Amino acid sequence: MARVYFDGIANSITREDLREFFTRAGEVRGVLLVTDKVSGESRGFGCVEMASDAEALHAMSSLKGSSIKGGPIRIEQARPTKNTN
Repeated sequence: MARVYFDGIANSITREDLREFFTRAGEVRGVLLVTDKVSGESRGFGCVEMASDAEALHAMSSLKGSSIKGGPIRIEQARPTKNTN
């Protein structure tokens, strides 16, 4: 469960902005920022992979209700993806 889902961010927020933001809660291993396939613009949501479950839990509790670059961010536990095989 080291993945944290986020949404509600401004389209101007970059992966590096998100990495810096979540680093306040622990080690960030990766950032997935979902983008529009045609325009390449952020769709305002994605996942951050933290180094451990404890850091993911810390991110969810300590960053809840925070803002990033002046705008709100909603954070929750990432749901497991369904295997379609």
